[in-house]
Amino acid sequence: MHTFGMQVPPNSDNHGNLDFSNSEATTFVRKVNELLSHHKGNKLKEFKVEFPLSSAHASELDRWVAFAVASHAETLTLSLCDEHGRIAIDHREAYFFPLKQFSDVGGCQLHVLSLYECIFETVPANLSGFSCLYSLSLCNVRVVDEVLLSIMSSCNALCYLYLRSCHKLIDLRVSHAQLVNLEVYSCGRLRNISIHAEKLESFSYKGRRVDIEYECVPVLSKLGAYFGILKHTLDLLDNFPNKLKVLTLHFPSRCQVSRILQHNGRFAVLKEITLCIKMRQSWKNSIRIVALILQSAPLVETLNLEVCGNLRPLKMLKIRWPKNFTAASLRTIRIGGFSGESELVHLLLFLLRRSPVLKTLVIRTHQVRHPALRISEIERSKDAALRCNYGREVAQTHLAPNVPATVKLSIM
Repeated sequence: MHTFGMQVPPNSDNHGNLDFSNSEATTFVRKVNELLSHHKGNKLKEFKVEFPLSSAHASELDRWVAFAVASHAETLTLSLCDEHGRIAIDHREAYFFPLKQFSDVGGCQLHVLSLYECIFETVPANLSGFSCLYSLSLCNVRVVDEVLLSIMSSCNALCYLYLRSCHKLIDLRVSHAQLVNLEVYSCGRLRNISIHAEKLESFSYKGRRVDIEYECVPVLSKLGAYFGILKHTLDLLDNFPNKLKVLTLHFPSRCQVSRILQHNGRFAVLKEITLCIKMRQSWKNSIRIVALILQSAPLVETLNLEVCGNLRPLKMLKIRWPKNFTAASLRTIRIGGFSGESELVHLLLFLLRRSPVLKTLVIRTHQVRHPALRISEIERSKDAALRCNYGREVAQTHLAPNVPATVKLSIM
């Protein structure tokens, strides 16, 4: 068998937190066990379960994990919720993931482990089943600092670590010789993060203000900073290495552009910038921040804008753009979530006039998931067709006629 997976039926009538009946959970467990009983062979590429289960079903879940280990699964996913992240209400604790099943394991080929709504306790000796693990994703997993550090020490090949809503973490220490990508989102009790990772190239953080110590990050060049307050986002740059090449910033509301100018030196070698902007209010007096950042980053070749805003009619605005501005290196502009916002139209018209080597302009009207923008499934579907149609109409009517012949325009 190449891949095995079971999940909540897509036409489920449950809303909010799920209160599945015992019979429904029993039916799901029975179907899984039936499928496993028909499995032949000793090799499994992927094992995935997506269903709201808890410690009440620990014995079944333990057997399934044991099956994945015995079948040498390369990818193991336990998402103990439905497809929207909603969990069951059965007044039981979350499932205790059986780390002991990965102790003293021979021939285990687990490469990717993704867990949602589980608990880690003590780490057994010789966690050999994680020796080939290169990707570890933990979401809503109860794990303390010491346990996570111990697990990482057993993951000799770990390249990617993703932590979201792990609220037991307080003083997070990340120390790993092979780690390349680190993402830490919405871990509500975090106070400190220290990083010692010789091969780390990319680090993204979203949440409360924390102290971040870069102990050893000689090749770190990509930063994603998503704070609720702009000042905290910019303060994070003060301790960041000067080799920064790719930067993603989150602007949750209108902001003071003067704060950006204080970080001129930090932008000097940037090649790519992604700005995530929530345009719930008018950005007439703040949209020039994009031009000021580009002015402070003369080597930037790619500008990405991810936008979440309200649908508003197009109107003329008077914006004070910086004088003597030229985006001398800018070759590519990509904008996502475009709904015909007046501020963005004026920004793009300005950049089209001031970017002499620009080659590509991509305008995407639909919104996508992004760590910095909390766009729920409902928000994305609400008026989605209207937003996309209006955005495309504005782009074709007001932007396309002003795009130079040397620039390739794509409207999606």
